[in-house]
Amino acid sequence: MTTLLNVQRVKYQCSCGSFKSLCFLYFCRHCLKIKCKDCVTLEVDCRFCPSCYEHLQSHEAITRKNRCQNCFSCPSCNHTLVTRATNSLATLPSNLNITPENMNAGADADDSVSNSTNTSGLQTPSKKVYYLACSVCRWSTRDIHLADQPTINSWKAQDNIHEGRFNELLQHYKQIATREKQERDRKRYSTVKLRNTIATSATRSSSDKYGVLTPLTRRGIRTGGILKTPSLNENLIPTNSSPKPSDSIATIEPLDETLFLSDSFDFNKLTTITQRLNSVESQPLTIDHLYPLAKNFTSKQSKRCKECDHNVLKPEPSPKLIKFKLHQMALFFIPEVRIWHHPAWSFDDNNPCIISVINQVDEKTLIKLYTLDEIRQENDENNSELIERIGQLDENTLTSILTFPIENDRSVQLHPHVEPNDVDTKINDELRQNDPKDLVIHRKFAKLAIRCFVKIKNSDVKRVRPIGCLTGYLTLRQNDYLL
Repeated sequence: MTTLLNVQRVKYQCSCGSFKSLCFLYFCRHCLKIKCKDCVTLEVDCRFCPSCYEHLQSHEAITRKNRCQNCFSCPSCNHTLVTRATNSLATLPSNLNITPENMNAGADADDSVSNSTNTSGLQTPSKKVYYLACSVCRWSTRDIHLADQPTINSWKAQDNIHEGRFNELLQHYKQIATREKQERDRKRYSTVKLRNTIATSATRSSSDKYGVLTPLTRRGIRTGGILKTPSLNENLIPTNSSPKPSDSIATIEPLDETLFLSDSFDFNKLTTITQRLNSVESQPLTIDHLYPLAKNFTSKQSKRCKECDHNVLKPEPSPKLIKFKLHQMALFFIPEVRIWHHPAWSFDDNNPCIISVINQVDEKTLIKLYTLDEIRQENDENNSELIERIGQLDENTLTSILTFPIENDRSVQLHPHVEPNDVDTKINDELRQNDPKDLVIHRKFAKLAIRCFVKIKNSDVKRVRPIGCLTGYLTLRQNDYLL
């Protein structure tokens, strides 16, 4: 269990040269390379609320500022708020003939009379109201004297005093983005030759520099530039005057040193930094100004290989499903290497170490073990890309030298990954007979243990990390992967 949780002990080299754990890598079956998060592009498939699973389109989510209108988070502990209902007594009708004498006479009534019955014997009408409460920290909207609402979804958003300023800046940058797009279209379609080839690039979307244009605006600019070439004498859309610049503060009022020494000052009423950042629009100073936070939308994302433009991860579009249409994690294709046993490390001798290799695919896999020196000798001219990746390794990464008990023919076959109920001992016995006895010390179906030796190059104990210094080379299906 310790090995499973400590995933940083063994790292694999991505095609870009960075080292990542196997659970954080992807495998592209088209370009046959390992990909990390920096080698893939993200595409948002759907946006939804993580609490009520409300699914919205991209433009609708942007209109709502990526927040749900029905679900709220606690401003104190950030847990989900629960809607609670209670009965509220309605005001008595004004046409009832009730006098002070009648009320005094009713004061001697039996104590068993319900509170919902008035002195005239009529049932007082009651209505149901709702408020928000947190089941973790016991915070509720009544703590800030927020009135109960007659319906469940009638909570209004908190007023933002800076909303007008933000809208002014947003409109200003929208105009700048539109103007820049028109200038690019003017240069792109200024000749007749390019105008005839526009139809081939009709589906190519133009970039949005500031990310503030709506899909309708982007579509209109794209089709307008395709169907009609901007004339050189055509005036561009004029922009309004620049927004009012922000006022700089020349002097800051000094903090009163006697504030914290005063007996009337209560630290328990102050909000924390996290609470203020959660309510970044208002940034309340005290807890009595906290307001329920609308739930932020989350998204399901597809990941696409940058090199071949094929998907390596494709989730289901429904927010309630956790399955994937396409799930090409490297853990499902690349053998998993673990450090099984290592002795007390010595800087003078070769330290015997045992590593385990687990096959994750449903077919036989042939692996070949090399040292880095052997890789440089055999792939000096054939695989220049691999030699370049090895050259990027510095001395801080290669803190040791890995060797094996045998020098030639270090090829080992891995048993297909099978379920415990589908065990075929015949194939396992055949593979065990062909294993080099000095190299393979244990085999159990898809898992085998390999003996190796590690010699630490640097005697500086503070810089050496023997647990993660194993560096080897793996050849799988005629494709090279560095471990």
